[in-house]
Amino acid sequence: MRKKLTLFVLLCMLTLLGACSDNKTALKTVIHADIGSYSAAISSDLNYLMTGSIGGFGRLWDLTENKVLLSLQHQDSNGGSMIGAAFSARSEILVTMEQQSLARWRIPSGKLMGYWSWPNLTDIDVSANGRYALIGSKDNQAVYFDMQEGKMIYVFPHHQKVTSVSLSKDGRYALTGSNDWHASLWDLKSGEHLWSKNMKYKIALVTLSDDGELALANAFIGETHIYNTRGKGDLLAKLEDKKMTLVSADFSDNGRILAAGRASKSIDIWDSTTGKRNETWRPKVKHRVQPDSATILDLKLDTNARTLISESSTGIGQSWAIKPYLN
Repeated sequence: MRKKLTLFVLLCMLTLLGACSDNKTALKTVIHADIGSYSAAISSDLNYLMTGSIGGFGRLWDLTENKVLLSLQHQDSNGGSMIGAAFSARSEILVTMEQQSLARWRIPSGKLMGYWSWPNLTDIDVSANGRYALIGSKDNQAVYFDMQEGKMIYVFPHHQKVTSVSLSKDGRYALTGSNDWHASLWDLKSGEHLWSKNMKYKIALVTLSDDGELALANAFIGETHIYNTRGKGDLLAKLEDKKMTLVSADFSDNGRILAAGRASKSIDIWDSTTGKRNETWRPKVKHRVQPDSATILDLKLDTNARTLISESSTGIGQSWAIKPYLN
């Protein structure tokens, strides 16, 4: 009986310790959409936020003053929602995506620089200089597209729908993930296929580090792997949680810290060299925002990986202090 009681107490203590991680206090909390957001993208310099509201319009926010700079829509007659967006490295260019179209904007003026009808879109990323877009689609392919010239540069094929895409800021690589279970790396100079990794289920998210050295692949309710992009793509680490779905992720500038947002409203800070979790919490939502269960649509670390900004599907943006785990 004493052994059982001791085990019960130990389990309670572990439960309480785990719950403590849920109570991280945000440095700042703001509401960007009362009825929630369908999509969100945070610029890498943390100055801008693009939200696609459930109501339809996209809104460009100035995060330093927390005010709306622009309301954007692809067509006056279009009642559809923006399902994705991406910024160039210096936040000079914004590309927005609806299910059947793309638009390219100059920031902060909001000047429309290009519009393309494009069916069956799923995901998008933009090159550092804002000229090229990597476009994922339900048509079993990703396209590397020159938005300045209006022409396709490369087509990266998969056997099923492409679910996630990522570009390295150094312009070397494209990373694509698909329902065919594979994450694939491509050379942007030649269009050559470099390697593919079978994640044993449909791919939820792929992300490249800014310097192009690291590639992350996550399978729906499955494993998350970090690979070396060079050579044959050696496996560097597996995140210790083997059953999670990621929606957003960002590597620190030195690649040693990974921030990841889950479909289940959790944010985790990982050691990308070991796959160990350093910190985890579930952002709180106000009672008037529904549903309580939310997705972390996007997040970004600052230059020193000391501050994290997140945006959830409840329409809430928050900033967080990150502990200095690594120097």
